[in-house]
Amino acid sequence: MIKLSGQEIKYITMFEKLTGATVKDCISNEDLTFVIKEGDMGIAIGKNGFIINKIKKEMGKEIHVYEHSEDPTKFIKNLFYPITIEKVEISDKKAKVYINQNEKKRAIGRGGKKINTVKEIAKRHFDIEDVQVV
Repeated sequence: MIKLSGQEIKYITMFEKLTGATVKDCISNEDLTFVIKEGDMGIAIGKNGFIINKIKKEMGKEIHVYEHSEDPTKFIKNLFYPITIEKVEISDKKAKVYINQNEKKRAIGRGGKKINTVKEIAKRHFDIEDVQVV
């Protein structure tokens, strides 16, 4: 079960009000990360990123938006977008994500920020305990 703080609930309410997208999860740290309902990415971003840029200004934080999927493999691919994923293998609550070596640094992120966010979201939504970039 996903637990949200009062502040995260406020962020969700504001995001949904400004975009019309349905939020399934929110993680608030130095950035804001939203997981939205499958199919809502277009309305969340807006034409030429207009909506998402407006939200960034309004909330004063960097915003990351990921599209949910009931398929854990597709969901993990969504968490790494726009990085090209060659394949995802999930077994024993662990996911191995095969990525072109040229994009590996982007997949991990500065100081491991990107991969840590992916791990947290995968655990919250599919009880996947570890995500490895290979």
